[in-house]
Amino acid sequence: MNISRATIGLIAGKEVYLFTISHPSGAHIQITNYGATWTSALVPDNKGVFADVLLGYNDLNGYLSDSNYMGSTVGRFANRISQASFTINHLTYFLDKNDGDNTNHGGFSGVNKQVFESEVTGNEVVFSLKSSDGEGGFPGNVDVKVSYSFSEDLKVVIQYWAVSDKDTYLNLTNHAYFNLAGTGNILKHQLQVSSSEMLETDEHFIPSGNFVQVKGTEFDFTNLRSIDNGLKVNSRQLIWNRGYNHCYPLADFPEGAPAQPAATLIEPLSGRMLQLFTTLPSVLVYTAGYLNSQLPGKSGACYQPCDGICLEAQFYPDSPHHAHFPSCLLRKGEIYHQTIEFHFTIEDND
Repeated sequence: MNISRATIGLIAGKEVYLFTISHPSGAHIQITNYGATWTSALVPDNKGVFADVLLGYNDLNGYLSDSNYMGSTVGRFANRISQASFTINHLTYFLDKNDGDNTNHGGFSGVNKQVFESEVTGNEVVFSLKSSDGEGGFPGNVDVKVSYSFSEDLKVVIQYWAVSDKDTYLNLTNHAYFNLAGTGNILKHQLQVSSSEMLETDEHFIPSGNFVQVKGTEFDFTNLRSIDNGLKVNSRQLIWNRGYNHCYPLADFPEGAPAQPAATLIEPLSGRMLQLFTTLPSVLVYTAGYLNSQLPGKSGACYQPCDGICLEAQFYPDSPHHAHFPSCLLRKGEIYHQTIEFHFTIEDND
């Protein structure tokens, strides 16, 4: 694998780079230290034709204007925390209210809008950031590292490390929008999720705390199913979310265990298949019902709802307020380490 670097801009005196990790076949991924963002994934279809299967922009200006977290690392807390507050050790911390009365994806000071330090180490690119105590209202000076690698078998591995000098909540993920056709929308994509239940949410996307069995419902992706089938259902949950924007708990497995299979996405015409593996306890399926880019994307047109789909491996939304959810409380001095893998292959129709 070959890794190259190009300068694409300057933000507050910090250089912004675009890294390309190239596969001998011509496949590649690109990432930037602005928001530790994944910007492209060029992979073949069943005829050997390459296409970029990630939504994104052709230059830095698109990402600077973006409000959709396009390909970004999101945190300190992916998704929402209700009432923009939580309590640790009898102290209540008040967070940025950037989503009504709630905080979303780390608030106004989310890591997606920050320039990371960067280095190439072996076959991976490593991004580093120091998030200051009180940033977005979160406690603790937190040292964050995000690494990307791209293997011979077209597997993208994203790893997250962090350490804090205070007890804090931390929940990092990647917010890539996939379209395995490379164009059009994702309605005919087929999805399977390794979960028999989902988290019920209210109209503000906050979990009620209840787990809902999905068997036989529009939320049932236990077997491969076309995304548009469920969207035809007149469901209150789908109306509130403008489609799928729901968290699917994954099977429990021991801390420190290898990444587990979480979801499979297939585009039938191209045969491209994406498999998600993760050490995190859930995957949030988002069919981009609120996607509305301010500037044109790679296709030359502004992005619209259902142009992509996000498969966000993460801790459950609003977990600080639900004692029965897996906790992402990071204790002072402990090491946070999680892995997300996206494996690009071709569907086997034999």
